[in-house]
Amino acid sequence: MIIQRYLVSEIMYTFAATLLVLLLIIVGNTFVRLLGKVSGGSLPIDSLGKLVFLGSINGLIKLVPIALLIGMMLAFGRFYRDHEITAMHSSGIGPKQFYKGIFLFVAPLTLLIAALTLFVIPGLEQTTDNIKQEIKQRPEASGIPVGEFMHSKASDKRITLFVEDIDEKNVVMKRFFMHVDEQTPLTPTEDKTQVNPSNKLDEENSETILSAQQALLYIDPRTGDRIVKIENGSRYDNNKATGEMSIFSFSEHGIHIPALEVNLSKNLEAEPTLSLIEQNDQQSHAELHWRLALIFSAPVMALLAFPLSYNTPRQGRFGKLAPVYYTNLTLPTTLCMC
Repeated sequence: MIIQRYLVSEIMYTFAATLLVLLLIIVGNTFVRLLGKVSGGSLPIDSLGKLVFLGSINGLIKLVPIALLIGMMLAFGRFYRDHEITAMHSSGIGPKQFYKGIFLFVAPLTLLIAALTLFVIPGLEQTTDNIKQEIKQRPEASGIPVGEFMHSKASDKRITLFVEDIDEKNVVMKRFFMHVDEQTPLTPTEDKTQVNPSNKLDEENSETILSAQQALLYIDPRTGDRIVKIENGSRYDNNKATGEMSIFSFSEHGIHIPALEVNLSKNLEAEPTLSLIEQNDQQSHAELHWRLALIFSAPVMALLAFPLSYNTPRQGRFGKLAPVYYTNLTLPTTLCMC
C-alpha cells in the first residue's frame, strides 16, 4: 500500500538521522574519555582507535531502541504539523493501517537487533577484553617508560628503572636496568617457567642493582599476578649495615609488578548467549534478561511512539520530545563506559 510505504520511508529517514546524531555523541564521549587515559599514560596510543571503534559500535547497537522512539515521534510530529494525519483520517485510514506501516519497518529491525545483541555484542566485548589484556602486558602500560629513567618511591622503597629499547611487538624490553634502595621484596625464580613466592627476599637496609639483556612482562596463569621476567643478567646486592657485597649472574629472575587499574574480572557481557543459557546463576540470568529486554524494547518503543507523538496544530512537533530527552540524558555516557 502506498500509504504504508510512505510511512516506512519517513520513519526510516528520521530514525537514521537520529541514530547518526546519537552515534556522534557516543563517539565523541568515548574518544574524549579514552584520550584522557592516553594522556595519563594508562593507555597506549595505538590502542585508542580500536577501543573507540569497538565502544562506538557497542553503544550504537544499544541506542537503536531510543533512536527509534525519537525518530518515530519526529516523523509523526511532522505529519500532525502538516495536517497529513488529519487528511489520512478523513480518507478512512485509521490506527490499524498506521501500525501496519510501522511494523513493516520495526519487524526486520527487531530481528536485526536480536542478531546483533545475541551474537555481535558478546564478540565485541570479548575483543575489547583481549585488547585490555594485551595492554596490561605491555611495559608502557605498567608505568615502565622506554628510553628514560623512571623513579618510584613507596614507604621506605626507592626504585629506579631504565629500559633502553623495546621490540616491535611492544613486549620484550631490551637492556633492562633496575636499582632498588632500602627494603624491597624481590622474587627470584628457581625453575624456568614459574615464580616461587616462598623464595621472596626481604632485604632490609640494602640496595640491589639488576642489569640484563632483556626482560619480559607476563601474567602468571595461576595467580593472575604481573611479573617481570629478567633474562641473562647480573644482580648486585649491597648490605649497608655490614658492607657486604654479593654478585651473581642468572639466566632468569622474576619480580612482581603491582596490578593495573584495568579491570579484567569476569565480564558477563562477553559471554556467548548459549553459554549464559546453560549457566544457572543469578548474574548470568540477569545478563540474559538484559539482552532480551534490549531486543523487545524496539517493538515496545514503536507501540509507544505513535500515541506519544500526538499534538495539536499549534503545539509544535518537538513539544513532547522534552521528557524523552530528559529521561535519557545520561544514556550515551552510560553506554560508552567500556
